[in-house]
Amino acid sequence: MRAMPRQVVFRRIVLVLTVLAGGAALVLAQAAGSSLDQLEVTAAWARPAPAGDNSAVYLTITNHGAADVVLVGAETDAAHMAEIHETVMEVAVVDGRLVQNMQMQHVDRLVIPAGGSVNLRPGGLHLMLIGLTRDLEVGQSITVRLVAADGSVLELAVPVSQGAAGEGHSNEAQVHAGH
Repeated sequence: MRAMPRQVVFRRIVLVLTVLAGGAALVLAQAAGSSLDQLEVTAAWARPAPAGDNSAVYLTITNHGAADVVLVGAETDAAHMAEIHETVMEVAVVDGRLVQNMQMQHVDRLVIPAGGSVNLRPGGLHLMLIGLTRDLEVGQSITVRLVAADGSVLELAVPVSQGAAGEGHSNEAQVHAGH
């Protein structure tokens, strides 16, 4: 029987401990040496919704590396499509009245600055899940994959919840992606 490399054993131990601890996003980078190795994802949660509707994923991404990381997309098997969106307020004058309209806009590239964090939250940046393929119910988890500009993928197990940590939900366990 062949001995497993120490990194593989360590990753498996971290995976098991994280799954047992529950709550937080489980972070696994699928490409060794990827730009995603320095990212940490915390406070991840998905909004509950019935199949056929849309939902959203919210989280905080921290870049502990020395270089910016650029995300260019998202994927999930829980929806027909997943996209990075931003909610923006449009203000216009219509018939002499000020009219405000909230709109969601697709974001082609999301930069996670070196040494910085980006917060995806309700009313701002978020991952939009379009056309859910199944019901998202509180207590379940969904798999979400973040895609970087260099082609690397970060896989997350995201709990379905009514809100983020600090709102009565535990999301304390944190796992760094790395190889």
